[in-house]
Amino acid sequence: MRKKRRIKIKHLALIICGAFILLSFPASGELPSVASENQGLYFENISIPELQKIFKENNSNYYIPRDNWQVPAIFLKTFPQDFYQIKDENLHNELFIQILSPLALKLNNEILAERAALEKIETSYKKNKKINQQESIWLEEKAKKYDVFTRLKNNSRTDFLIYKLKEKIDIIPPSILIAIAGIETDWGKSRFVKEGNALYKEILWNDKSGMLPLDEDKKANYSIKKFPSLYDAMKSFALKLNSNVNYANMRTLRADMRRRRKIIDGRSLASSFVLYSPQKNFIGLLDYTVTFYELINIDSSKLVYQLPLSKPAKQEIVIKN
Repeated sequence: MRKKRRIKIKHLALIICGAFILLSFPASGELPSVASENQGLYFENISIPELQKIFKENNSNYYIPRDNWQVPAIFLKTFPQDFYQIKDENLHNELFIQILSPLALKLNNEILAERAALEKIETSYKKNKKINQQESIWLEEKAKKYDVFTRLKNNSRTDFLIYKLKEKIDIIPPSILIAIAGIETDWGKSRFVKEGNALYKEILWNDKSGMLPLDEDKKANYSIKKFPSLYDAMKSFALKLNSNVNYANMRTLRADMRRRRKIIDGRSLASSFVLYSPQKNFIGLLDYTVTFYELINIDSSKLVYQLPLSKPAKQEIVIKN
């Protein structure tokens, strides 16, 4: 009897301590989600009808925000299995946009938080003419992350790192992230998305650990990188745009827009992607996609966590030790 009581107490402690790592295994008819009141809704397995119901309950009936400029914090790990069975092309593309929109906004919020931390260091540095050890470590970590290199020392190094990082740590308009993903994957129909969440077909040269192209020579010296989630793929691509030398033109244009206090949107940045793809008229296609689907509406929208954000009526909780 005492042993059973000890087991129950242990399980209760695990539930309390593990409140933020809940996994749901839905019974028939229940929505398969992991929900947190202040962190939105997260779904790993959900059908299109269930997802549409969640969107409707959160006043997100249309694929882009029109009136309230709000996007509910509803995050999907992968595209639903029945997403690939949708025959209506318009519905398919609109759901593609609706699924990726909150992910793109969440990513930009994280980038802006990183930029705010940099600006705080900059403000302190300008005032005190020096940085502390913690700030120095932070700058060096970000320099490595964003591929900023210099042999300068002391204050000259600090000046350079802050200057270059301010140019690199900045938003990528959601319209750009969504439009390029649509173009790269035929709106999510690519097998690379189905098998590895590869929204942007990031290439691993001389590395066969990813997905091998079926239509290429078996001796091809590259593969397509796999990702555990759509968000991870988007985050990796955004870092590439913010660090790789090939996208310096985009970053220069974006920095100029910020200095002039202009809105950084997809249509304004589309022209800077001239080196992104060997595809003919890629810039025209990118601009057309952003314009046709009115994606700059998402650029101007906010991710909202305080909507109804429906939870499953019943939820079976399992704690992983």
